[in-house]
Order: sequence, then structure tokens, then C-alpha cells
Amino acid sequence: MPMGVSEAIKKREAVRAYLDKQVSADDVAKVVEAGRWGPNAGPFQISVIRNPKLLEKINDLTHQAMVASEVEFLRERVALPGYEPLYGAPVLIVMSAPGDAPYSAFNAAVAAENMLLQATELGLGSCFLVSPRMVLAGDENRSLAEEAGIPEDYVFQCAVIIGHAAAENKFQVRAREEKGTVRYVG
Repeated sequence: MPMGVSEAIKKREAVRAYLDKQVSADDVAKVVEAGRWGPNAGPFQISVIRNPKLLEKINDLTHQAMVASEVEFLRERVALPGYEPLYGAPVLIVMSAPGDAPYSAFNAAVAAENMLLQATELGLGSCFLVSPRMVLAGDENRSLAEEAGIPEDYVFQCAVIIGHAAAENKFQVRAREEKGTVRYVG
């Protein structure tokens, strides 16, 4: 019996360590299809990257950008022994949208959440990422963005990695917990 959405929401976690094992094309297609059904208010692009050399290039350049970052959290993360920004995941799904579209970030985020939940239902590990923005956004990164399937005039919004989770999630930031506050009005 398939996992219910409430169960997937509670079971989903940010997996930050993956086995060296490919994800089936069928499972990748299911994850991507889930992203296409997210509520949206404008166009967006889903680029699926499975090429190991391109994944390595994006990972390594993101690693270098994190080392040079002015953001202390990023420098602390990248200083951890063995840290890799893509965590060894065999699939990177990049969300991009027109740079002038007002709701691009929202469109990409809700599509990404659908993909994370679908991956969870399929028994795959997944993680929401924004760090590849450091090497996939901006005019200076246009060549790599094109290589990553981001159309001209589109801008990186977020990414999702998927794969088979390793036994130890060694770069886990913290245990999951409910977040935010709730106020019922009326």
C-alpha cells in the first residue's frame, strides 16, 4: 500500500549521504512528474542531471565557492572532513525560472517539495539545496548554467538531490522538528 501524504511529510528528511548506486529511470521520472504537478503561477524549468562528470563539476565548483564565501555557515559546513555539497547523490534536479517572473521562487519551491515527498514515498533519500546557486546563477556562471540545462533568461531557483540513502546521514544538521508558529484567527 502506498505511503499516505501525511506519513511522507513526517518521514521526509534531508539526506546528506548517498550510496554509489543509480536511481532507476522510472523513479526519476516519477519524482520529476510530481514536481510538474505543484501549484504554480508561471513558468519554470526542471533540469535533471545524471551525468557523473557534470555532477562532479558542479559539486567541486560549489565547494570552492563555499570556501570563499563570506557566509560563516557555508565556510563551517565546507570545512567538515569529507564534506561535499551534493553529498554524493547520483541525481541533481535543478529548478530554474524566468528572471523577470514575479513568483519564480515560489513556483520552484512548491515543485521541489512535491519532488521531495515523491522521493520519500519511493523509499529514496532526498535533500533540498540552494548552494549550487553560487555556481549556476549570474552572468559569470552562464556557461555552466547552460551545461546544467538552465535556459537563457532563466535563473537558478533551487535544487533537489535524490538517491539511495547511505546508512549514516553524517552531515545531518539537526533532528527534524515542527517549525513555525501557528495562530488561528476567527
